[in-house]
Amino acid sequence: MPITSLRARLNGAPWWSWVALGTIGSLGLALAGSDVGAVPRPTSYRWWFRVPLGGYGGAHAVLYAAMAALGLAWLGLGMIARRGSLSRSRVLVAAVAWAAPLFAGAPLFSRDIYSYIAQGELAASGLNPYHVAPSALAHGTLYYSLAAVWRHTPSPYGPLFVLLTRAGARVAGTGLIEQILVFRALELVGLALGAWAIVIIARRLHANEGVALWLAVLSPLALLSDVSAAHNDTLMIGLLLAGIALSLRGARRGALALIAVAGAVKLPALAGVMVFTVRDLRGVPWRRGAVLVIEALVITVVVLAASTLVNGFGWTWASPTALSIPSELRTLATPSVSVGAFIAATLRVAGAHTLSTHTVVSVVQYVFDVATLVVIAMALLTIRAHNAVRVLGTVLLAVVLGGPTLWPWYLLWGLSVLAGTSAQSSRALAIGAVGATLLVGPGGSPMLGGNAYLISAPFVAGAIYWLVRHNREREILERADRVA
Repeated sequence: MPITSLRARLNGAPWWSWVALGTIGSLGLALAGSDVGAVPRPTSYRWWFRVPLGGYGGAHAVLYAAMAALGLAWLGLGMIARRGSLSRSRVLVAAVAWAAPLFAGAPLFSRDIYSYIAQGELAASGLNPYHVAPSALAHGTLYYSLAAVWRHTPSPYGPLFVLLTRAGARVAGTGLIEQILVFRALELVGLALGAWAIVIIARRLHANEGVALWLAVLSPLALLSDVSAAHNDTLMIGLLLAGIALSLRGARRGALALIAVAGAVKLPALAGVMVFTVRDLRGVPWRRGAVLVIEALVITVVVLAASTLVNGFGWTWASPTALSIPSELRTLATPSVSVGAFIAATLRVAGAHTLSTHTVVSVVQYVFDVATLVVIAMALLTIRAHNAVRVLGTVLLAVVLGGPTLWPWYLLWGLSVLAGTSAQSSRALAIGAVGATLLVGPGGSPMLGGNAYLISAPFVAGAIYWLVRHNREREILERADRVA
């Protein structure tokens, strides 16, 4: 069959057929995940259901076939969305059908939810999770279900999220599966809030609402990160998007307060305070500008202080040591780590054996940090009313891609914001939304290891060259969205 004929048939497929295919894929992920996902440990403690799928190899084959089905279904709905025919009601049907099996299944592609539960149990027991690591808990199923790297690490999260983990521990009791479901329900609130807000953002910026929902809510990366893995990034993003929606409606102070609340979950959301404050400074007298800056600082500090006081565990969460925790684990999926490992290997071949890989990677990370700051400075200089949301999304992606540690769900920070802008037409966003999950295995371990930097590092270098050579970074930042 000619490619053009196949494409025409796919374009003509009804929306419900893609929903049905995605539901099959989601069911396959849930079934295979009960065997090879981020299931509780030890293996004697199984998920509440388990379907034999031919052993380790068979379960992996089913899981990745199901992932392919979900990805194809998502792309199919994307064709409908870009034609303007993906209504909110259809998105709701697809979201419920695809999320329900993932909600009931074992966690996939991450073990972070066990860290949340452990921190909640520590807080509920009166222990300070910013001072005490999960290793203080009894060495039972929860302890062994944690990723080993986080068993001896205090909480790196904001005061509001730790407060919510304590409430979740008290509601769910001691049953591990019940605790997982409670935390998933909490993140569903963030997902619903984000879905509501992204429609408002897209409408205000004259973007396609269906495509915005398709990218921010229905993508495999969003569903697996928000529902199955229940990352707290979901709650942060939902609150941030709600703050953006308020800002576009002209409720500046309310928007700043809501963005600060998002920052009390995870600090990267505070980039929104910076971007929208700089936007509001354009063209105003310096006295008025000083008032705007002071207001933004006061609102942010008051929100963070209030959540810290209610939390009751002090300000350790804002210390340099706590802020550096997320960067302690380096993976080859991180651009700076990949490039650093490649350079270190090249130096060894050239005879420079005295430089360790760790040292070279650290130096490269400093270079990436400087480059990230330059990108942020450029972004702030280009901010106007018509591109502020796009700039915020770009800043968040720059922080993730230039940072010391990259996990797939971090990409949702910028991707979800850009979904409501004219950047929603970017193929790069779609590729990230469907492919980034493959950077980790179903059990939560990084997929890139060994000599993978021989491929990933040239790819990163090529991408950077393309951006700079074609001056794409300026086009990305300065392209305007029509603000209603």
